Amino acid sequence: MTIHRNIKLTVAILTIIFSSPVFGQTPSKFYDQAKIEVFHPDFKKIIDPLIKIELLAEGFQWTEGPVWVQKGNYLLFSDTRLNTIYKWSSKNGVEKFIQPAGYQGTEIYSEEPGTNGLVINKEGYLVACDHGNRQIVQIDLNKRKFTPLSTHWKQLRFNSPNDICQHDHGDYFFTDPPYGLPNREVDTINREIISNGVYRLDSFGNAIQIISNLTRPNGIALSTKQDKLYVSISDHKHPFIMEYSLNNKLEVGKPEVFVDFKLKFPSEPMAADGIKVHPDGYVFAAAGSGIIILNDKGDVIGRIKLGIATANCNFGGDGYLYITASDKLLRVPLLKL
Repeated sequence: MTIHRNIKLTVAILTIIFSSPVFGQTPSKFYDQAKIEVFHPDFKKIIDPLIKIELLAEGFQWTEGPVWVQKGNYLLFSDTRLNTIYKWSSKNGVEKFIQPAGYQGTEIYSEEPGTNGLVINKEGYLVACDHGNRQIVQIDLNKRKFTPLSTHWKQLRFNSPNDICQHDHGDYFFTDPPYGLPNREVDTINREIISNGVYRLDSFGNAIQIISNLTRPNGIALSTKQDKLYVSISDHKHPFIMEYSLNNKLEVGKPEVFVDFKLKFPSEPMAADGIKVHPDGYVFAAAGSGIIILNDKGDVIGRIKLGIATANCNFGGDGYLYITASDKLLRVPLLKL
């Protein structure tokens, strides 16, 4: 273990010790640092530019992977660093749902040992990208029972699955960058797959690497017609969302740049993270310090600028957009969902 890594992990541990999420129901308050930016009239069809953004909870480490559980009307989200899945509901506020959610060992593993992206599958189970155990895992919401769905590709362990979505056919698509490994890209001890791949996991449990040439694949989502796959790249030099056509066999076609955030926001540091697709085809992308909204042609129509590093978002069954950003959980009312 290098001195550099020792220092980083020591800082991470101290930060975790002194962090203090507030559990239970808290009084409603607004996040006044936010700013709504409108670049096209279509933005006003889905978000009122005069609305205020609600701060639901804070004091976490790195919030990620929000997903709405329709049966129960609550939200689940990860803290990758605190190795915890939290539950939020309008009735009870924030509660610990699963801890540890990822890595089960007693020794320090990495800076992000927990789960990351989450999805509720067609059977109603929670499916998680598990950084610490380097797997895709299914979790029974009632019994908290973990069932690994995939751990290897060609007998090689995944790096650290990051984000996931499910096709109507039942297959999953997920990204596998090295963010959950002890030394990330330069981890020569634990890393078995050199490429930062994108995979399809079929109904038989077979993982097929469908993309291998992206620097840091991160967020992933399907278009409303499920004939396109969007993959975000969390690379400051190439902060793209890539678009791939999907055929009937769920094979990807020629890659196209859906959006280059460096061209859209040249003066701002950008890296694309989690992405979700609105029922009307709008793409909601966590990038830089907020959520950027694009139409299905890749044109930026608006932004929810938060002023803090923003990881992901998802739509709730209650008409809100839920956002995970740095140590916070926020939500924004939508006009259409």
